[in-house]
Amino acid sequence: MRPLGSLLKWVNLMKIDQINALIKQISKAEVMPRFRNLKEDEVIFKEPGEFVTAADLAAEYALTNGLRELYPDAVITGEEEISQNPMRLVELLSAPCGFLIDPIDGTNNFIKGDERFAIMAVALQHGEAVASWIYLPVQDKMAVAQKGGGALINGKKITVKEPPTELSELIGAAHINRMPEELRTAVRENLKKIKLNRPAFCAGYDYIALTTGDIHFSTYYRTLLWDHLPGTLLYTEAGGYALGLDEKPYTSRNDGTGLLCAPDENIWRKVKKAIF
Repeated sequence: MRPLGSLLKWVNLMKIDQINALIKQISKAEVMPRFRNLKEDEVIFKEPGEFVTAADLAAEYALTNGLRELYPDAVITGEEEISQNPMRLVELLSAPCGFLIDPIDGTNNFIKGDERFAIMAVALQHGEAVASWIYLPVQDKMAVAQKGGGALINGKKITVKEPPTELSELIGAAHINRMPEELRTAVRENLKKIKLNRPAFCAGYDYIALTTGDIHFSTYYRTLLWDHLPGTLLYTEAGGYALGLDEKPYTSRNDGTGLLCAPDENIWRKVKKAIF
């Protein structure tokens, strides 16, 4: 692993603030005018259950250009470009500096007029997350994390709250729809052991809810990098505990083994044993 100083040397506080402003500006210009105002031809089918909108495309284009002005030498790409050219992700993960964009996380919510959607980005160095941004436009809530530097929400440092100790008091966000049928059936039954399962169907929204203590754990079977690198950095920098279901760290090299996040190792193991 590279020394922390070298990882962070190109992500300074001035640029962090500029990226905050850039994301908010693009949300105001490209995303919010289309929220609950999408035209029929602005929603495009990608694959079963997956859509992209004109807001996704416009936001990714604008964020890519804006970040390129700040970091001319960086490799910058996003979910929608990668869906057309997967080699861009390979280029990004080997680059000395780069950015991965999720222009609208929770696109299906956005299409339905549900306010639980986010704009996310993560700064990477040789595939390692060094800074991340999650913005909830409707709430005007900006979460920022820096590796080794902690987590902020709207400029205030935040740490994960101590959770209830009893399984029956835990509120989770277990996303089970993409699990194999046999596992999905078992997990659905086991979730009856907790107080409430309340997935937002938007990873960015869930990660902020985890960090603020509104939910106590989350689990995912599909763990795409643009969905989870920003949030796992935020959550762990706030003191949370995140591992793949194989009990290895979730990284850009280990992103296909499921994911479970909880406030500490004890709760993590208790939830994993109870649910899986």
